[in-house]
Amino acid sequence: MKKLYLTPFSFVFFCFAHADAQTAKIITGFHHVESVAVADGFLYAADIGVALKPSAKDGDGQIIKMDKAGTIIDAQFVKTKLNAPKGLAIYKGILYLTDIDRVLGIDIATGTVSYEIDFSKDASFLNDIAVWDEHTLFVSATDKSKLFRLDLVEKTYAEVKTSVSIPGINGLFCKKRSDRLYVNGFGSENKPNGIVGYISLKDNHFTKIDVPEGYYDGLALNNGILYTSDWVAFEAKGVVREMATNNFNKVKKTTFSLQIPGPADFVISGSEMFVPAMLSGEIYIFSIY
Repeated sequence: MKKLYLTPFSFVFFCFAHADAQTAKIITGFHHVESVAVADGFLYAADIGVALKPSAKDGDGQIIKMDKAGTIIDAQFVKTKLNAPKGLAIYKGILYLTDIDRVLGIDIATGTVSYEIDFSKDASFLNDIAVWDEHTLFVSATDKSKLFRLDLVEKTYAEVKTSVSIPGINGLFCKKRSDRLYVNGFGSENKPNGIVGYISLKDNHFTKIDVPEGYYDGLALNNGILYTSDWVAFEAKGVVREMATNNFNKVKKTTFSLQIPGPADFVISGSEMFVPAMLSGEIYIFSIY
């Protein structure tokens, strides 16, 4: 296995002069972090590897385990070869991850593979994961603009045919056994025409939320607020937007004047948001309260 060499982590504090400025702590030293997850006080980061080749089966992807301050616990947490790991989700001792055209279940206690489900016949750019219950996952296939429902008992999957297509479907989020799945899209034809909305799991009807189109990536719901990250452009212009679920028309930036290079699949833990900056190989940490 090709090793991932990390430079020593450093912390950078940004303070902006504006009254509405956001102060962030930044963990550096990664290559291209696409997703982060938190469980039991530990932070797990999916790094797709040295080159920004999210579809390359080059064997240099890694999952890094850290404490929440950024100190490395295990730089090669998953004990099998990974190519370009992306979406992460943790539930009942299992770390779920996508790796191009497969979904892996990893024993969080040992870092070993519990099972693998092959999607190669239907997708080559699996992205985010949402856990519905211990037997069911939702997985986005950004390359096909398709959503899949994965049965962990039967180890089978089927497409969820929504009422309208979500271009470049990317971020997913749902509460356990909820009847609503929040989704966003990275867009199609290399254009920032991605949208945000939710799917009723009763009839697969998609409801679009009225926010600007963009390169949408991460998605999370916390205390009645829906957060979604938007790259805006392929440079340091990314933001995280927030809106109250009881009034989607009131949209504001969580990151204020802070601009993130490629804000990908973030996670919220307590009052902190951990946002991977995919283009710069960093993780931004800031308070949302």
